[in-house]
Amino acid sequence: VLEVLRRLEASPPPEAARLAEAYRLSKSQAARYVELFGSAEEASRFLSTSDRSILKTIRVNTLVADPATVARRLERKGFKLRTYDPTPYGLIVEREPIPVGATHEYMLGYYTVQGPASMLAVIALDPHPRASLVLDACAGAGGKTTQLAQHVREGVVVAIDVNARKLLALKNNLSRLAVFNVVALRYDARRVTELLRGYSYALVDAPCSGEGLWPFPRGRRARRPEDIASRVELQLEILSSVANGLSEGGSLVYATCSISVEENEYVVSRVLDLNPSLDVVEPSVPGLPGVDSYLGYELDPRVRRCRRLYPHVHSTEGFTICKLVKR
Repeated sequence: VLEVLRRLEASPPPEAARLAEAYRLSKSQAARYVELFGSAEEASRFLSTSDRSILKTIRVNTLVADPATVARRLERKGFKLRTYDPTPYGLIVEREPIPVGATHEYMLGYYTVQGPASMLAVIALDPHPRASLVLDACAGAGGKTTQLAQHVREGVVVAIDVNARKLLALKNNLSRLAVFNVVALRYDARRVTELLRGYSYALVDAPCSGEGLWPFPRGRRARRPEDIASRVELQLEILSSVANGLSEGGSLVYATCSISVEENEYVVSRVLDLNPSLDVVEPSVPGLPGVDSYLGYELDPRVRRCRRLYPHVHSTEGFTICKLVKR
């Protein structure tokens, strides 16, 4: 795959070269988008989407409040809200007289600001309320960790991350949102089976290139073949390790805020090859099917059960969600 990308960087198709120049992409990146979307026109629609087109959403913290009460309180302050139907606790902010992260309700932990696609990863995992042990393998600042805690009322969520600064943010979020069933550790997810095994649910929100964040200023940068390859290597190690520690009958969601096939369906296909006990199931979230044929490679056909979300199609961040089960 890396060799193909290098050839595309050196000699891209004409439509990809024009796209690269128009949007300041690497040539291989533009060629990947043309391949992924099927045409330069569709790729251009993705690339021309701005952050103003993305739904602004909040997740009500059902540990301390309910969505109807939060909506009423915010509407009295001049907010205009509507329900985010794929979730039982998400609200779409259509108008905000003040920043939604600067209200008393926010500071009291009644809700947190979270992207619409980001919320769907935990919805896809759908952990049982009485699950005894749940792993969040790349917890970061804890957006999805605290969401997991809303689902798992009687068990323990083990949240690990290698970044100490992110764990400090996680600690602050746990405190603000009144979450008490999370154990947070600074740890490398590539060695998770040395720490624990037998978790019945696992979330791998893997470190990625962030290509799905293109509509936002922080996401608008060129990605070269080596940038993608380094992410893929890390993702393979993390997903393989987490899958090995999953209990029989357990569920695992692998998600990235990237639209690249290399970081998603390719990674899942490789892990399926390495672990025959794993299977892919369709998650109960919206989105387009996963990609099983790419740059001349045929991937495991089961990856079509993954779900893809695009800014110009779904008004969300670009996101890919794959749900695996261990038979």
